[in-house]
Amino acid sequence: MRSLRGRILITASLVLAGFLGGAGVLLDRAFRESALDGVEDRLRGRVFLLLGAADFDTSSVADLIDVLPDPALSTPGSGHYARIVVPDVETAWSSRSMLGLELDDVPLATTGAWRLLQVSSTAGERLFALTYGILWEGSGDSVPRHFVIEAYESETLYRATVSQFRRSLWSWFAALSVALLFVQAFNLNRGLRPLTSVGDEVRAIEEGTQEAIAGSYPIELATLTRNLNKLLRQNRDSLQRYRNALGDLAHSIKTPLAVLRGEVERGPAGAFPSDSMLEQIERIDRTVQYHLQRAAAAGNAQLAPARPVAPVIARVLDSLRKVYAGHDLAGHDLVIDTVVEPDALFPGDDGDLMEIVGNLADNACKWARHRVIVEALGEREANGVRHLELRVHDDGPGIPSDQIERLMQRGIRLDESVEGHGIGLAIVRDMVEGAYRGQLTLTSSTQGTTATVKLAWS
Repeated sequence: MRSLRGRILITASLVLAGFLGGAGVLLDRAFRESALDGVEDRLRGRVFLLLGAADFDTSSVADLIDVLPDPALSTPGSGHYARIVVPDVETAWSSRSMLGLELDDVPLATTGAWRLLQVSSTAGERLFALTYGILWEGSGDSVPRHFVIEAYESETLYRATVSQFRRSLWSWFAALSVALLFVQAFNLNRGLRPLTSVGDEVRAIEEGTQEAIAGSYPIELATLTRNLNKLLRQNRDSLQRYRNALGDLAHSIKTPLAVLRGEVERGPAGAFPSDSMLEQIERIDRTVQYHLQRAAAAGNAQLAPARPVAPVIARVLDSLRKVYAGHDLAGHDLVIDTVVEPDALFPGDDGDLMEIVGNLADNACKWARHRVIVEALGEREANGVRHLELRVHDDGPGIPSDQIERLMQRGIRLDESVEGHGIGLAIVRDMVEGAYRGQLTLTSSTQGTTATVKLAWS
């Protein structure tokens, strides 16, 4: 799971479920043991009542107890039973509640020993049995007599008590779990709110509505936000210094080149090797232009807002319409059409977009017969990845397929009669594939050429 909140909530929920489940099992076991101790205590008390009520000096075992000490022992099927066994004479006294009840064989208790058992009746009823053995020296007996007092209780009450406790226990634990999960989710949302705020501010920086993280955050995030602001500030300052240096370099190099060219062109015939020198000056100028344009590309800035392409394309094409007025074969204005979707965004500097569109559209206008079409298509996927596709099409004579790759190299021109330096496509290719990690492709036929730029970013 990619969500930090989800990870913490699931982990905490598992820990809570494990803790409450373990606690429930332990409480259930403790209660069952306690309930079983209660059963034993009740049976022990009944044994003592029988010991107090019995007349062990009587000669008839059936007359051991005249008055039953517990009303439950007088009600048949009450679930409470008692019996006094005399092993040596194989006779027994039993309470009225045992009327019609037959029990499985119960091991006889030794003298002075308590023994808790689980037995069954012939009717299938499960019973707890507590037995206790005594020796009685009667007044008329020469040998002590062995008596075993047995008290029984049905398991129904025990099981009902345990079942009721379990229902109450797990009901309360379920309610407690839900309450704790809500409290935990509330505390988690409150604790992670600063992270959400940081994410909102970063998105605002990407959208261009603010330039830095301005909120006040806990000490755990303060270092992150402070360093992120410092990184943003350093990036802006470095980019500005870089561009200023490139501008100064361009100015300092182009001016001496212009002077050299003027001197050569004004020199007396035969005084200088004019053609050779002009060619070298032109090569230097093309090289300087290429590297300056390539180095000036801002590139895809991750924390910079993606910009609409429509205004930039409109400015570039307005200029080209003026430059190429009356350019087509019939002497009419060249038709330059645009198809720009509203969702078409560019993930970088307006200057880079102008350089890409300007070079591609300028090349298309140079070779078009009647019409140039510039298209910009934008798309956003469900996972947040954005796409931009720029297509510039002309209806010119086309490019031989074996010359397309060569044409995109620096300084290569297929027709020297057409004005240019031969670096426009190379600049666009390096900018698209190097600075923006995109793709530039050329497709051509006798009906024209299409230059396609594809960019993707998140």
